[in-house]
Amino acid sequence: MGASQAAPFNADEIRRRCEEVLWSPGGQPDEQQASLREMEGYVRRLAPMLARLVPRMQEGMQGTARIVLRHSGELLEEKAPSADPATRLHDAGVNARALLGLLERPGELTPVPETPVRASNRTRTAQQH
Repeated sequence: MGASQAAPFNADEIRRRCEEVLWSPGGQPDEQQASLREMEGYVRRLAPMLARLVPRMQEGMQGTARIVLRHSGELLEEKAPSADPATRLHDAGVNARALLGLLERPGELTPVPETPVRASNRTRTAQQH
C-alpha cells in the first residue's frame, strides 16, 4: 500500500506543477519567485510525512529517503546551496518530485507497531460488537 491512498495532499496536482516547473521554468522573475515559493511549500509539507515513514521502510529505500530528506533540509536553509533563482527553482522542483515519488512508492513497509492506546481501542471496539 502506497502512502498516497491516505495522503492529505493532491498528488496529481503536485506532480503536474513539478513537471511544469522542471520542463518549462521560464517566465518573469516574479513568476519564478512564486513558483519557487510553491515548490518550497510542497517540500515543507511532504518532507515531514516522508520522515515519519522512513522507520518503516526497507533498508535500501531508507537510504534513498534519507538522501532526499537531507537535500530537503539544505534546500530550505536560510543559506541555500544556490542563490540563482532558476537553479533554486529547479532544485526545489526535483526535490518535491522525489519526496512525492517516495511517498507514493515507499516499497514494502513494516507494520505500524502496536501501541498501548491502539491496543486498548482495538479491545474496546471488539467488546462493543
